[in-house]
Parts: sequence; structure tokens; C-alpha cells
Amino acid sequence: MLRNYFKIALRHLWQNRLYSGINVIGLAFGLGCVLLAILYIRDEHSFDNFHQKSPHLYRITTTAIPSKGEDPQTSGGTGQVQGPAFKAAVPEVEDYVRIMGGAIFGDIRTNRKALKLQLLFADSHFFDVFSFKLLHGNPKTVLNDVGSVVITEKTALKFFNSTNVVGQLLHMEADPSADRLGKPLVISGVVENPPKNSSIQFDVLHPFSFMELSFTDTYWLNAYLGTFVVLNPKADKSLVVKKFNQVHARLAKDQIKENGHDPQVTYGLQPITDIHLYPLQTGGEGGAINYSNPLYSYIFLGIALFMLLMASINFVNISIASSLKRAKEVGIRKVTGSRQGQIIVQFLAESALLCVAAFFLAFVLVLLLLPVFNQLANKEILLSEVFEWKLFFAFSGLLLVNILLSGLYPAFVLSKFNPTEVLYRKQKLSGSGFFGKSLVVLQFALAAILLIASIVFYQQMNFVRTKDLGYNPYQVVRTYISGNRETKPLAEFIRNEVAKEPSIMQISFGDERGSNFKTKANQRTVKSTYQNIDSNYLAVLGVRLKEGRSILNASKVEVVVNEMFVREAGLENPIGALVTTEDFFLKSPARIVGVVKDFHFGSLRERIPPLVMATNDVYNGGIWLKIDKNRQQEALTAFERIYRKALPNAVYAYNFMDELNNRDYLQEQRWQKIIGFATLLSIILCGMGLFGLTHLAIQQRTKEIGIRKVVGASVPSIVVLFSNSFLKQVLVAVVIASPIAYYFMEQWLQDFAYRIQVSWRIFGYTALVMLFISLLTISYQAIKAALRNPVDSLRSE
Repeated sequence: MLRNYFKIALRHLWQNRLYSGINVIGLAFGLGCVLLAILYIRDEHSFDNFHQKSPHLYRITTTAIPSKGEDPQTSGGTGQVQGPAFKAAVPEVEDYVRIMGGAIFGDIRTNRKALKLQLLFADSHFFDVFSFKLLHGNPKTVLNDVGSVVITEKTALKFFNSTNVVGQLLHMEADPSADRLGKPLVISGVVENPPKNSSIQFDVLHPFSFMELSFTDTYWLNAYLGTFVVLNPKADKSLVVKKFNQVHARLAKDQIKENGHDPQVTYGLQPITDIHLYPLQTGGEGGAINYSNPLYSYIFLGIALFMLLMASINFVNISIASSLKRAKEVGIRKVTGSRQGQIIVQFLAESALLCVAAFFLAFVLVLLLLPVFNQLANKEILLSEVFEWKLFFAFSGLLLVNILLSGLYPAFVLSKFNPTEVLYRKQKLSGSGFFGKSLVVLQFALAAILLIASIVFYQQMNFVRTKDLGYNPYQVVRTYISGNRETKPLAEFIRNEVAKEPSIMQISFGDERGSNFKTKANQRTVKSTYQNIDSNYLAVLGVRLKEGRSILNASKVEVVVNEMFVREAGLENPIGALVTTEDFFLKSPARIVGVVKDFHFGSLRERIPPLVMATNDVYNGGIWLKIDKNRQQEALTAFERIYRKALPNAVYAYNFMDELNNRDYLQEQRWQKIIGFATLLSIILCGMGLFGLTHLAIQQRTKEIGIRKVVGASVPSIVVLFSNSFLKQVLVAVVIASPIAYYFMEQWLQDFAYRIQVSWRIFGYTALVMLFISLLTISYQAIKAALRNPVDSLRSE
């Protein structure tokens, strides 16, 4: 019996190849999107699970209220003292490791090669806590010696073309700890490259004692490195946290008293497996840099389910709309004794065949699209992961659910046909009712939401690209003097050499990034960013002076501020006003000699901060070059030669400022492309579904079209006849989609301090696009039907 069901199903599907093809292709794309979303979410939630102790491994978090009235700030960092103190005082803590790094890079060289590498500093029992596999070396002792170092497999291959390099020497350039050590570093171990799903990434692993050669800290109120603890499996986390806070209150009380105020520090415990999705900070301060956002998983899954729902709506609508063509078949089956359940099984068998075909086609699509998907989503998902049995069974379960949801309702509708009404042609078309129209509206509403989102994404990213930042980032090259070097003589040498190169127009030295300090002016305290610059800085970057002048080199009593600082300080006549700041190098009080127009040196997500700029000849390594756009390569080659002459052992690297600005929006650019592809696919699915429904409607009304032609109906009137109902449904869909899309896009835009306003025109454009696509799809078939000879339409009457 079952074999007969499938045999009949295959014959029917082959006879209706157009509708079968629409359903299979649509479902394949929908299922493929869901499979990609599952792969993405699975990868996102796999981070740090490979550590054997991950169920009991936590990062200590610090929550503090910096000043009275301010909001609490939580970070994934602590100081150096918390780990040892908590281990000694809290029995539930079985082990701990402090790690410092993530975003720290250093110049490492052998006698033959120099590389800029990612550094990590960790306690000697690092390999007891974390499950990074050593290829060479003893995990118990590799970090015992202050001058030892562990390198990754890829680093060993870059330097020595071999991983068996224990005992080889490395030199660290311009590093204060290496200078104090006074001898080369000895490779004590080689570790496998950290897995891609590890929040902790590094090229070179130093013992924590190496960092302590140049920097030791006993201050309880600091939070800049990651402290990880392994708890007893039976430990009560809330009790452990309570004990941490008690230890802090006891041991930090003298420092709090000396500090003059209590920032109300409290500690917490974050599972290591949560760090990737909930990093708390994104600068590597807590030792973790490989971070993401759980919102991306929800968005991706939502888009994928949109696609599957739209494909399923096509399936249901076309199945119901084609019901009248099979009404006689159902009537005859019932007259000859078929029960309702048997008819349901028959039509479910057809649905199952279509869904299974779509299932395997979806796998083929995923295999073909995986490289493109990896590039879009910034992932490294392997083809082998697609065929993991757990994933396959989960996806098979999804397939079964889809068969039931997509096939059960049409099968139930068809099985309910009254045989008498069917055989006397009194059965009404099931697909013309409220439910069928509602599905069409829902489908187009989903597509409209994606189209609105895509337009808003495009407009905001175009705004980001074209907004006047207040300075000119083009043809400006940024590089730096790396390491712990005396920058003043190097700056003088480089400046003199650059003066001989006509392709390099100007050069400036200063801090790579500013420091946050409190500045007092006009009896107000302003939270401001302090940046050390030279007298060329404003000219090189094209920052515009509003009033006054730039600072002079070596003048430690002059500052230039931006408009935001003037507003925050309430200065009516800023030139000549005195300011005091916490910065050690700036003599206080300092006099404001210039005000620059606000310029944006970071992401547009953040507001321009109050800025104080001064010079002290002790630069933090930043170099900016303004080069001749017509002699770009000449300038780059010339400066590389100058740099290598000044710093023969340093690793030279540079970036263009406009490229650095674009990096701030890489995530948004990826999602713009993903939503763009999803929008295109949703419109295609809508078009396919509408094509199928229109084709069925025309077939079922062929004789009506013939009669209308005979009595004088024109081609446009027939097109309007078929278009009217569908176009109304499309307009209703856009009306429903608009407030939903508006709400979600407003939520996204709130992440930007500088943003577009969502205009009503966006919804108008969306309506026009949806109407145009619908009209194009409907008109093609309606015109084709209207141009047929009415005799052919009426011949069978």
C-alpha cells in the first residue's frame, strides 16, 4: 500500500513539474539557509568547550562604580593580586591562572628573520588549567624559567621550518622585560595552534614572571588582566563570590582609605564558555580577543527561518490552489471507498517526496555556498562539519517537522472535499479563502521587512562612508615606533630623512591613542581624552582650527582643545583659559592656545569626546605621513627605507587611515551583505510563489478569460482582473511590515551616536519595489493568457 502511495505521488509530481520545481527549489533554499544558520550557531556556541576543565573554569569579573552617581561598570579583568589572594583564602578555588595579552604585539626575531607576533603572559601552571596541547616540552615546567618561552606550531614553522625547536633562541626587541633579563629567550616548548574556537589566541607565550621583571602591581583597584579560576565541582558559586568580596574588603581597605573613596568593587564568576558571546570588553584586557555577540546568532536564525517559512508558504499555497485540479481525483477515491486518513497519507507522501528532494538539494547548495558563507560570516566552517551525524539527525528532525507543517494542512483540506459537490463541479477553490490570502500577505510582509532592513543598512553605511569626519584621512599613512624605545632621537632622525623625500609631504609624531583623564577648567571637571602630539599633527591630518593656533614643539604649558571640550567646560572665551589635568607630563596649569573643530577619530558609534592635545617630546610611538597621491608607491618605498635605517631590527608595518576607519565597521559590512542576499532570496521566493499561484489561477479561469475576450474584454482589463487581488495583498503586507521593520531598525541605529533618520520614503520605495515585482510576475502570465485565441479556451466547453 505504501509503495502504491509513493508510486502515485511520483507520477503526479512528474505531471506537474512546474509546481513541483517551484516547491523543491524554494524549500531547498529555505532548508539550506536553516542549515547554514545551525552551522553558524553551533560554531558560535562551541567556543572554549575543548578545555577539559571548562565545566568548572571561570573568569573573575570586576564590577565597580568609579565615582558617586556613575553607573556600575563590569569588566572581565582584575589586577595581579586577586588570583594568588583568592587561591590562598578560598578553599573552593583549586587552581588559578592570570593571563595578560590578547591585544599585545611584540617584535621577535632570530638571526635570520623578524616577525611581529601576538604575545600572551601567563602563570606557570597555564597548561594545568587550559587544554592547549604541547607538541614539544613538559607542560609542568615549560613556563618555570623567567627566560623561557613557548611558541605555537605556526610560529615555529615561520622561524625555523620545523616544530622540533626546543632550545633555540629568540630575541625580543625594545621590550623592558627583555632588557632587564639581559639575555635571549630560550624556547622551552611548542604548542599546537590555538583552535579557531578558542577565546584565547597567541603566537608567543611568556611566563608571568617575565612580565613582572618590568611591571609589578599590588593595587586591588586595578582591572586589566584576566584571572581564571578552577573551582571544586561541588562549590557553591554564590558562596565563592561572597568570599572573594570578603577577601577584597579585608585586604584592600588600606588602599581604599589611601585612595580617598571606595569605588564599591564587587566580583563575579563568568564561565569560560560564555566569554566569546559575552566578552564584557573588546580590547583584550581580560586576555580574550576572539569575541562575538549572541545577537548575531538570533538575527541569522531569524533570517533563515524567514526563508524557510516563505518557502513553506509557497508549498502550502500552491498545494491548496491546485486542489481544484485534483478535486475529481479525491471525489472518485472517496466514492470507491477510500477513507479520509488514506487520502491524507497519499498527499503527505507527495509532500514527503518533495521535502526529501529539497533536503538533499539543500545539502548540495550548502556545500557549494559554504566558502562564500565563510567569507561573509568570517567563519572557518569545514565541509566535514556538514556531515557530522548529530547535525544530520537534527536536520532530519527539522525535515520531518517541515513535512508535517507544509504537507498536513493541504492534505487535510483536500481530504475534506465532498465527493458529490466535486463530481458535480460545485466545490469551491480552497485557496481563495482568507487563510490562503493571509499566507500570501505574511510571505510578502517578511520580504518587505528584509527589504526595508537592507535599505536602512545601505543608507547608514553610506552615511558612515561619506560623513565628514572633521579631518582628511586620505593619503595619510599611519605607522609607529614599536617597543620601549627612546622616541625623541628616533623622531628627529626620521624627520630629517623625510625632509629629503619630495613624495612625503609632511610627517607628525604623537600618541597612537589617547588616554582618558579628568581635566579641570572654568571650575568644572571634564572627563576628557588627552593626546600627546607635535606641531605638525593638525596639518598632517587636515584638522581645522576654529580659533587660535597650533601648539609649539616642546611647549609643555600650551594645549589645544576641541569644540566638545569648550562646550563641556562652559568656556565662552577659551583662548587663554587655564586647564589642569592628571597627566604626569603636562605641566599644570596649561593655557589653551587653540580650538579645533570637532573631528572623529573613532567609530561613529561613539560620540566625539572632549579632547585635550599637548606636546612633551615623549611620544608613544605613533607616526603619521601625508604623502603625494601621485607618487604613492615612491613615498611608501622611501619611508620603508628610512624606517629600516632608523630601526634595523624592528618589524615595519603601516596602514592607510581610511582603511583603518573602514575596519571599525567590518561587522556591519558583513551583515549588510548577508541581509542583502537574504532580501534578494526572499524576493525570488515571493516571485516564484506568486508565479505558481498566478499560473494556477489562470488555468482554473481559462474559460472565463475566453468568454471575456468574446464579449470584448481588452488585454489590460484581463491583466487588472488578475492583478487586483494580489496587489492589494502586497500593499497590506507592506503596511504590516513597515512598523515592525521600523522598530527593529531604530533599535539597531541606536548603537550609533551619528546616524540617519528612517524616512517614510524608505517604506514608499519598498512598496514600489514589491508592487513592481508582483505586477511583473502577474502581468507576464496574464498577458500571455489574454492573447490566446478564445476558441482554444472554449473548445472543451
